[in-house]
Amino acid sequence: MLKKYWFWLVGDPMSISLEGRIFHTISVIAIPTVCIQVVFNLFIHLYQAAVVAAVVATIQLFLYYLSRFKNKLNLAIILSAIEINISNSFAYIYNSGIEGSILLLFAVSLFLTILISARRQWLFLFILNAATVISLLYVEFMRPGMILQHYSSRQEMFIDIGVTYFIVICLLYICTTLVRKSYDRQKNEAVEKAHKLELINIEKDKLFSLISHDLTTPLASVKQYMQLLTAVELDIQDRSAMEQKLISSVDDAQYLLNNLLLWARNQLQNNEVQLEQLNFKDTLNHTLNMFLQMAKNKNIRVLVNIPENLMVKGDKLMIQSVARNLLNNAFKFTPANGDIEVKARQDGNRCIFSVKDSGVGISAEKQRQIFTLRIASSYGTENEKGTGLGLSLCKDFIEKQGGKIWFESVPKAGTTFYIALQSSHH
Repeated sequence: MLKKYWFWLVGDPMSISLEGRIFHTISVIAIPTVCIQVVFNLFIHLYQAAVVAAVVATIQLFLYYLSRFKNKLNLAIILSAIEINISNSFAYIYNSGIEGSILLLFAVSLFLTILISARRQWLFLFILNAATVISLLYVEFMRPGMILQHYSSRQEMFIDIGVTYFIVICLLYICTTLVRKSYDRQKNEAVEKAHKLELINIEKDKLFSLISHDLTTPLASVKQYMQLLTAVELDIQDRSAMEQKLISSVDDAQYLLNNLLLWARNQLQNNEVQLEQLNFKDTLNHTLNMFLQMAKNKNIRVLVNIPENLMVKGDKLMIQSVARNLLNNAFKFTPANGDIEVKARQDGNRCIFSVKDSGVGISAEKQRQIFTLRIASSYGTENEKGTGLGLSLCKDFIEKQGGKIWFESVPKAGTTFYIALQSSHH
């Protein structure tokens, strides 16, 4: 509650600049402080100084309003600099001159105004402050009688200078910590951006490697096949075997291209998630039917257990893409006569979807990098190419829907991938 009220006074860091928040902080602290000083000056019989302080508090309140609620920070800063120098000049005359505490205020006011003003205004602010102080010192030196009011006792002098010093160091502390916190935050953001850039460069290098190597292979196969057709007369059996290999190679290339296009769209457009209520089984029917035909060709037993009425809240296209990638990996790394089990169940407010295979499993080394593009390419049981790009996509798509993806794997004993999505009841 207190933090919310403070943000209302000085401005939210997300919408108000650091300079604006420092100006508002100074104003919020200075206005009540100057009001206290009005009372204090009256108490020690510095009546003229009390009047000057009251005028300063009123002007500063107006300038704070101008910046905080009218969004005119630059104008408020310039007017503040002029107002501070004029008010300090009056305070200097009515508050014991060089023997008083006002020179401290001149120094800290220059620091604070430079801290929050534009670079092009710094020299003007420095000259204005220095010229005002030098002029006051010169006139007082030449005409000591210009000082209209002095301390009535040594005690009043010590109290006034001590209180002013305390105010000055408080302002310096608050403003310096604000600047330091802002610097640390920007530094952390820069480090985080550098880390993300490094990851993007790694992904970029991986993608170029995929494109240059994995897409070249099927194209080379097509070229060799065409050359053989023109150069050698093949019998039916050899032709059929070569055509099967060629189809498999082109399928791998098509699958990789689809994933590359999905990845590129996901990175460039930051795919917006279209969450809706979906019947999970209906959503996956087409994808499952496509892989059931693949299972017959490879002689793999498939068990599907998805309740008819299981509802989820998710993005239909993303869920289908994830299911395609997981099923493709399962079929790719499961040998002939192996088993694949596709299940889904309700677990509280979540839907748990799993794809379990009896394939080659994942080595401990690769498990640490399974959802990144740093994982090395691998080959399936019939030399189908696996790049790891699909699993990276799966992770992105599931997390964008507020879900979770994980796996369990034992080398040479199979792998199970799990997905948790938010369930949706009728």
